[in-house]
Amino acid sequence: MHMPTFILIAASLLMTVAPVSAAEKHDHSHDEDLPRDLGSHVHGEVLLNLVLEANRLDVEMISPAMNITGFEHAPSTEEEQQAIKKAVALLGDTGNLLALPDAALCEPGPATIETSLMDEHAGSHEETAADHEHDGEHAGHAEFHVTHRMECENAAAIDSITLELFRHFPGVEMVRVQWIHGQRQGAAVLEPDNRLLRFD
Repeated sequence: MHMPTFILIAASLLMTVAPVSAAEKHDHSHDEDLPRDLGSHVHGEVLLNLVLEANRLDVEMISPAMNITGFEHAPSTEEEQQAIKKAVALLGDTGNLLALPDAALCEPGPATIETSLMDEHAGSHEETAADHEHDGEHAGHAEFHVTHRMECENAAAIDSITLELFRHFPGVEMVRVQWIHGQRQGAAVLEPDNRLLRFD
């Protein structure tokens, strides 16, 4: 699966944020919840990278497909195909992932949504038993990789972000956020009952 260029930003962010001490993290993060590497695949957990530079906000979300659709195998029924279509539609709207202060005056820009679940479904139906076995192994670690870019007239007003994806995807139990806000950076862990990320 092709990964957008923004993945390079995320990798750099992970390397720079990882050394942040517990004292520098937000109060609502847990000491034991250290940032994981980009290759981690843990059901219930989502990795969210945020980069705010000048008037542009880049958002990257990486999640096991299980959190989003409730399954990770290639869709075999109409219901599963519709679940993927619904997930793609929801993920395509930035407002379903996070909410920004109204005063920031942000407008959505380019977005990408990638998942091997769609790649697998798009393939030929003339498959052998060996093909299905291989697909099953691959789909067992299927993910959604989502990027959004927003342009904000008043980016200085972005002092916090509220995560909305918990409302739409009940399979998400924890979001590990890593962020760069101008010259500042940090990490936090958010949960359904604690959805507010403060840049302080």
